[in-house]
Amino acid sequence: MPSEIKEKFISDLTEDLKGSGHLVVTEYQGLTTDELNGLRAQLATVGSKYKIVKNRLAKLVLKKIGWGAIESSLKGPSALAYHGQDSAAMTKILFKFSEDHKNLKVKSGHLFGNAVDLQVLKTIATLPSKEVLLATLLARLNSPLQSLLLVLNEPMRALHASLTAVAKNKESTPAA
Repeated sequence: MPSEIKEKFISDLTEDLKGSGHLVVTEYQGLTTDELNGLRAQLATVGSKYKIVKNRLAKLVLKKIGWGAIESSLKGPSALAYHGQDSAAMTKILFKFSEDHKNLKVKSGHLFGNAVDLQVLKTIATLPSKEVLLATLLARLNSPLQSLLLVLNEPMRALHASLTAVAKNKESTPAA
């Protein structure tokens, strides 16, 4: 029979994950407390949390919310990164931290309603930031309109140039 503390932990984590939609499972063995706190601080900048969990309790929570597909990655000392609005930023922070600290290993996750493996998480982590992607999209949407505007303005520009040339020509010729 689980204790009241464990039941409260399970219910709190269940509510957090239901509200999140984004979860990354990591292995943290060998990281110091200061390193873990540094990682938590970095994740907090994008609104994410990082929580060390017992695998048995995490499996109960994942089954409860229907994310049982990632249970297999809960082996060894596990921690969960979750929440936040920008799962790509959260994933980038985790991979950047794992490059600097070899003891952090990203295992799998649940993003955008789907269970994802390590390869998908690596792909997401290498994407440009949201701002860069939006700027690229807007530039590509704007490009045809700019071309159309140039084409539509060309007859007016040519007429203006011709009239200006005629006016200069008339000014430079002496009146008879």
